[in-house]
Amino acid sequence: MNKMFTGCLDKIKDPRIDRTKKHRLIDIIAIAICAVIAGSEGWDEIEDFGNDQKDWLLEFLELPNGIPSHDTFSRVFSLLDSKNFQASCMEWMEAIRTLLPETVIAIDGKTLRGSARKRSGVKGLHIVNAWSCSNGITLGQLKVDGKSNEITAVPELIKQINIKGSVVTLDAMGCQEEIVNSICDAGADYVIALKGNQGSLSDGVKDSFTLSDNKLKNLPQKSTSSPICGSHGRIDKRSVDVIEANNIKELIDPRWTNLNSLVRVKYSREEAGKVTKEERFYISSLPSIEAGRILGIVKKHWQVENCLHWSLDVAFSEDRCRIRDENAATNLSWLRKFTLGLLKHEASFKAGIRRKRNKASRSLAYLTKVITGI
Repeated sequence: MNKMFTGCLDKIKDPRIDRTKKHRLIDIIAIAICAVIAGSEGWDEIEDFGNDQKDWLLEFLELPNGIPSHDTFSRVFSLLDSKNFQASCMEWMEAIRTLLPETVIAIDGKTLRGSARKRSGVKGLHIVNAWSCSNGITLGQLKVDGKSNEITAVPELIKQINIKGSVVTLDAMGCQEEIVNSICDAGADYVIALKGNQGSLSDGVKDSFTLSDNKLKNLPQKSTSSPICGSHGRIDKRSVDVIEANNIKELIDPRWTNLNSLVRVKYSREEAGKVTKEERFYISSLPSIEAGRILGIVKKHWQVENCLHWSLDVAFSEDRCRIRDENAATNLSWLRKFTLGLLKHEASFKAGIRRKRNKASRSLAYLTKVITGI
C-alpha cells in the first residue's frame, strides 16, 4: 500500500515553506483520505482517527513527528493546489480500477451550504462537478463565486478533463455559446436543457414543435419512448420527439456550433391517482435519428443528482460542514467525492455508502480493501 501512496500522492506539490514542515505532506493527505473513508467529517475528527489508528498508519507511513494536529490539516488543505490534488487522486483511482471509456459526462453545480456566513452576507461556496455516468465517479470539480458564474467555470472545467468522444449533458445554465464551443472544440457531443435564459432559442425550439404537431410545416419528428418504470406506488413514463435542426435554419442562430437536433422530452408521473405531466426541451449535436439514445442520455444526466449530490448530502453530511476557508472547503469537497468513488468501487460488501463508511471505521481490513481496490 505504501507504493500506491508514494506513486500518486508524491506528485502533489507541497505549498509549505521548509521551516514550517513538521509532517510529510504525503502523511497528511493519506491520513485524511483514510479518515474520510472511515466517517470523519472535519479536521478534528481526522486528527482523532489518526491518533486512534496510529499503529496501523505506521505500517505504511513514516509519521516522524506523530499525528498532525487538526490545525495542521486545516492549514495544509487551505494551501493545497486543488487542481494538482485532483489530478493525483484520479491517477490513484486509475491505478486501482480499470476505467470504462466515457460515454456520458454530466456537469452540474452544487452549493456547500454550510460554508455560508449569513451574518456577513457571504453565500455558500458553489462548485461545478463533472460526473462520469459510465464509471460512477467524479472526474473533476471547479469552485466558482456563485451560480451565475457557472457560465465561465464550465469551459475551464472542460479543459481539465478528457471529454473526447463522449456526450456532455448540462442543465439550462449551461446553454451558452461559449460552453457549446468548448465542448465541440474538445471533440465531444452535447445534450443541453433549455429554459428562458435563452429566449429566442427556447422560443424557436418550442415554436418548431408547435408547427410540427399542428402540421403547419413539414417538420418530421423522430419519436420513441422508454419502458414504463414503476416503484413505491409511482408510475413514470418518458418519451422523446426529435426534429432535425437543419429543417428550420431560419429560426436558429447559426452561432450554435454543431446544433443538429431539437429535442422535446415528455414526462408523466402517476402517483396516488394523481397524474403530473411535464415537457422539457433540449438542443443536441447528435443526429435526430438517434432519438432513443438522446432519451437515454437525458435520463442519465440525473445521476449527478441522484448518485453524487444525494450521496454527499446524506452519506457525508456535506451541507452540515462549517469549514469556510474557500480552498480548504474545495479540497475537502474533492476528498469526499474521491472517497465516494473508492467506496462505490468496493463491491465485496453489498451496502449503501453510509454503512460502508461505518464498516471501514470498525474494520481496518475493510478500510485497506477500499483503499487498495483488492
